[in-house]
Amino acid sequence: MVMMLRPAGRLLKPLGLRFRSSYAAKKGLAPKNELAPKKKPTAPWLGLAVGSALGTYGGYEVWKTWSDEKNPAHVYDRLPGGKTAEEAKMASEAQMFLLHLVSYRAISRAWGAVNDIELPVWMREPIYNAWTRAFDCKLDEMKYPLEHYKNLGEFFSRPLKDGIRPVNWDPRCVSSPVDGTMASFGVVDFTDDIPVMEQIKGVRYRMDDFLGDVPAFFDKPTKAGNKLFHCVIYLAPGDYHRIHSPIDWSMGERRHFPGDLFPVNSRAVHFVPSLFTWNERVALLGRWKHGFFSMSLVGATNVGSMTLDVEPDFATNKWADFYLTKPWGTCDTKKYERQELVTRGDQVAQFKVYLSTHHNCMGYSIRRL
Repeated sequence: MVMMLRPAGRLLKPLGLRFRSSYAAKKGLAPKNELAPKKKPTAPWLGLAVGSALGTYGGYEVWKTWSDEKNPAHVYDRLPGGKTAEEAKMASEAQMFLLHLVSYRAISRAWGAVNDIELPVWMREPIYNAWTRAFDCKLDEMKYPLEHYKNLGEFFSRPLKDGIRPVNWDPRCVSSPVDGTMASFGVVDFTDDIPVMEQIKGVRYRMDDFLGDVPAFFDKPTKAGNKLFHCVIYLAPGDYHRIHSPIDWSMGERRHFPGDLFPVNSRAVHFVPSLFTWNERVALLGRWKHGFFSMSLVGATNVGSMTLDVEPDFATNKWADFYLTKPWGTCDTKKYERQELVTRGDQVAQFKVYLSTHHNCMGYSIRRL
């Protein structure tokens, strides 16, 4: 008997366990650890290692960018005479560091993707009319009816009716290259080695930061009575978004400066130091009958896309361009082998998707503009 009880006990125990487990499972009473499959243990250090690596790389990139002496946040260290009273009111380097962390480029690309969505024909008129009411667009000037524009991006860059903007052919005058509001106008200051321009009254930025290396002909003394003028024109959301040549000139070079896409409204202009050198921009350099001439398109939040008529394949606000901002002032340059002759009134470029932007135009005049 003893020999039979021992093996019987061994058999009853597992049978009893199986019975209790199956019975409890039916009643919903089985312990979770008996029913759920066992998970493989994960290495606790893996997430920590990945996070540390990303944090280290991000910190290095921030240090590399911020330690660059040409970073626009350090512009007042490179301007003569120290800060003016107005410049002292602008954002500090610490504030600009925090603002720089906001990915305005990604926001602009997302907005651009939304604007590229093709709208059903029945939806176009109500959406475009809503935009018109919000931003005071002049629909009576556009060339095609609202249903013609497949998406909001096409509506932004809509062409005007022929002859709606007559060109002033008087050689003594400079036509406006865009519809917009003149934000600033003045004479480039050549008092020091590097020419300086004004963002607003009392707030300066360096011309070489904005246009890159100052052309060699700036080393030559200006002809008696000649001055270099600059003019900044602000384009609002409801304005016509194509850029035309204000004069007859020859275009010799294109410079593309990747950068941020900060807002360029009045509040930003009065807050961000050297704002126009922070943002992505395209500068077209050349000459007209009185000397140097340039036109520059400055992007802004939701304004990353700028196209050129002379270069149909040229594109801005690309993901890869982010790395070209290090060091600051790095630009993609293309010299036109044959000078592109541009006639007054010719379309030169256009902004594709945006809420607001700036256009900068500068050139020598005979005696006064």
